[in-house]
Amino acid sequence: MFVRVFCAPGKLADTVSFYETLTSTRLDMDMEIPEGGLHVVAVGPFLILELDQEKHALAVETTATVLTANLDETVARQLAEGAEVAQARWESPVGPGIRLRHPDCLPAEYVEHRPSPSDVSEPGPSFADA
Repeated sequence: MFVRVFCAPGKLADTVSFYETLTSTRLDMDMEIPEGGLHVVAVGPFLILELDQEKHALAVETTATVLTANLDETVARQLAEGAEVAQARWESPVGPGIRLRHPDCLPAEYVEHRPSPSDVSEPGPSFADA
């Protein structure tokens, strides 16, 4: 599970550096999704999203991102426990996703993510080293 952090275009390197220092962890995922207008970097428990102001308003409505190996099973289990669909299933380069609202009203994004050869398997050089 990730805590979502948002940054404006051009601020990603500084934001990543801050969270690397905060967590004493180097980035372990770095994906640019041009068709979605965002750049996503994971540093420890933080999912940093660089996106423009237009996309920011929708993105901040979701406070957590949960990676799952099987989206359909996870959604079925969540719905059985009282969660509601907040945004219908979509397809993305990473894998399918859906937004659910938990019974306690927590809005969460669920994404089916299976590591691929292009994923960072070992944390690489930090943005600060660039």
